[in-house]
Amino acid sequence: MSQEGTLVEVTNGGSYTAEAGSNRIVVFYLQSDGGTNTNAFDTASFGAQPATIVGQNNSDSEMSGIAIVKEADIPAGANAVTVTHTETGVGEDAIAVHAITLSGRDQAAALPATTGAEAAAVTPWTGTHTGALLNSDIALCLAGVIPSRSPTASAPPFTLLRGANEGTLAGGALLAEAVPAGAASFDVDWSNSNAGSWVAVEFPVTGAGPSGPSLDTIPSTAYPGQSRTVSGSGFGATQGTGGLTIGGVSQTITSWSDTSITLTTVLGANSYGSGKTIEVTTDDDDTDSGTIELVANTAGGFGVVTMSSPNTADESSVAYGATPTVVTGDQFEWEDFNDLGNLAVGETGFVTNVDAPGIFRGRFRDASDGTWGSVNTFTASATDETAPTISSASVPTAGNNIAVQMDESMQVGAGGSGGWTISLGDATVTSAAVDGSDDTIVNLTPSRTLTDEDTLTIGYTQPGDGFQDQADTPNDLATLSGQAVTNNSTQQPPDVTGPVTQSVGVPTAGTYATGDDLSFTVNWDEAVTVTGTPALNLDIGGTSRQADYVSGSGSSALVFTYTVQAGDEDDNGIAVSSLTLEGGTLQDVSSNNATLTLNSVGDTSGVLVDGVAPVVSINALTTTDITPVVNGSAGDATSLTLVVNSVTYNPTPSGGTWSQQLPELALDTYPMTLNGQDAAGNDAVEATATLSVVAELPPGVIGRVKQSRPRSNRRYPARV
Repeated sequence: MSQEGTLVEVTNGGSYTAEAGSNRIVVFYLQSDGGTNTNAFDTASFGAQPATIVGQNNSDSEMSGIAIVKEADIPAGANAVTVTHTETGVGEDAIAVHAITLSGRDQAAALPATTGAEAAAVTPWTGTHTGALLNSDIALCLAGVIPSRSPTASAPPFTLLRGANEGTLAGGALLAEAVPAGAASFDVDWSNSNAGSWVAVEFPVTGAGPSGPSLDTIPSTAYPGQSRTVSGSGFGATQGTGGLTIGGVSQTITSWSDTSITLTTVLGANSYGSGKTIEVTTDDDDTDSGTIELVANTAGGFGVVTMSSPNTADESSVAYGATPTVVTGDQFEWEDFNDLGNLAVGETGFVTNVDAPGIFRGRFRDASDGTWGSVNTFTASATDETAPTISSASVPTAGNNIAVQMDESMQVGAGGSGGWTISLGDATVTSAAVDGSDDTIVNLTPSRTLTDEDTLTIGYTQPGDGFQDQADTPNDLATLSGQAVTNNSTQQPPDVTGPVTQSVGVPTAGTYATGDDLSFTVNWDEAVTVTGTPALNLDIGGTSRQADYVSGSGSSALVFTYTVQAGDEDDNGIAVSSLTLEGGTLQDVSSNNATLTLNSVGDTSGVLVDGVAPVVSINALTTTDITPVVNGSAGDATSLTLVVNSVTYNPTPSGGTWSQQLPELALDTYPMTLNGQDAAGNDAVEATATLSVVAELPPGVIGRVKQSRPRSNRRYPARV
């Protein structure tokens, strides 16, 4: 490990100026001037800070010794070296004190204990002396009493540091400069006929390494113009010829002390990014380094754009006047450090967007050699260089216009409002205008109401100064085609088709009699308005009949009814043949006439008609039987009602006839009536006849003969 040493001579009571904050150790060694004396350290101090005496050598002719002190412990401003020593004998001329500063000591480490030992006199004084090494990281300081000349160094090599009063009686110190790894000994050679001795002091040199600046705290980021402070130690009290760089670019120093440096960040030729080397150099040309990230001041925005056909002729372009000339492929990097808001620079060099005018910062990168130019300031004005664009287009529910949403406020220039097209063969754009309430909307009026079935796009051909933004120098809306339109219309397409029947509901299967209604429901595919009395044509037992319209106008279900007439009869099922207007109309709300064809007519095979009344009769009877039986014809009646003398009977029809046993009757004449009803509910025409119960039959009258009965005392009332 390489060590540096500096030897200065300080006479007893003289001065030595220590360096503030130094890591070094100061070594004093005492050398007598020769003669026959005894000379040894009593005390050694640097101002008020005592040195540690670590070695003494006594011989019968010369004396020497070693003392050490940590330079950082020396009080500020102290510089006087004071040494007391004991001297006996004769021949004393002078005493010299030398300070050797050994750099590379770790100030934080404790001062090492003395490991050297006082050496006994060695004879003969010509030859080689070998000393043991404790390890390979040792610095040696030797003080010898060398009467005639200084010692020489052998392997491992030593640097010879000599006292200023070298002469006949000379002294010096040796400093280990490079002890090879694994070395276990050292050799010192000298030659002198006089007796002599030496003292060795060992210093471990592991630790922080050579003294110099230490960057301990570095900010993580810095942006151009920002004040940043680094801290550490060993920078030196003043900057002197020192300095600080980031990425090789010198920074502007605003304050410097031994423990901190404040700078104003300079971007220079650096690019933004992490891992930039920050390096401090002291006045002694010592250095230390770390890393820092250079960032843009992104208060309001930051961006990079690659130039394409940059405009170098317009002063409002950032490429105007740039050196070297900006070409396609070069990059422009900007930062909105004034927070102008939403700053953007386009590929031709113009500010394409900014919320407020003001100053921003930027620089160019030369694509030919990859170098960044210097940072300059630029002015962002309210000038708008960007053409308006369509954000969206939609049809409202009413279907009466197309609302085109633009990305900025619009106006119509001298070129007029034409140029719009619509992709519907039967529709055109009849007019176009900027919305009166929201000037970011352009309203297009179609030649017809747009329905929910329309799928469309729009196009625009710029006539020159037609639709444009409201910039100081207006930008035209570019020609476009196929712009999608979202259709929110709830309008239905025009109705050109009349109503069509979907089905015909028929009466429930069964037999219907005279006076019963046969109801039919005609269902349509849309609402139908009825005028007059349209009719459904029926076939009942081969006879044409009509069921007339009765209700449902304005709905999709129209009701038709036929009332069974007397004499109607169909025991095979009626039929629905057609629908006729009979002078009336059937139309939808658009006045389209209905198609009269009947679809999906219900099954009528079970719909029977019996409008024929049954024929009933009573046989007149004159009889002597006081419990007569009356009878007659029932026809197809299924129920009968017989009234005799106000008494009602219900004879049961059987085989087209009927009979009824009457109770005992008095001799008299009784009126009889007979009513009947068939299964369909048709009522028979009432039949009448007379029943005569007599004592004996008149001549020529055939009647029922009274049967012989036991005689009784019963009397028969006489008819008055």
